[in-house]
Amino acid sequence: MTSSSDLVLLERALIALDAVMGKRDATLGWGVPVGTAAHESATLCLSAAVTLVDVAQALLSEPQHEDQEALMGHWQTIIAHTKNAGRLAHQAALQLAGESHLVTAQGGIIVRQGDPY
Repeated sequence: MTSSSDLVLLERALIALDAVMGKRDATLGWGVPVGTAAHESATLCLSAAVTLVDVAQALLSEPQHEDQEALMGHWQTIIAHTKNAGRLAHQAALQLAGESHLVTAQGGIIVRQGDPY
């Protein structure tokens, strides 16, 4: 079984992820404009990460002595959370695929030399 120190590290990871997610600003969201592909994808990726850490905690914890029905329900929940995290990450990838690079994903405009603007 997993040591309690590993579970503590996973709990710290959740706390850190929650802290980062809590720093989203209503207008700039981590310094990146809200509504941009970068901001939306970062939100999706962080949500997926939180979900996956939760799943890892469940998978590495001591099994509970529950009846068969409760065990099966818990297992289906773990599977559903894992699928959801994958969907979130996939959605983030689709948003980013529509951009040409980080600057455009963050809502910036590249001005080429010689352009009057």
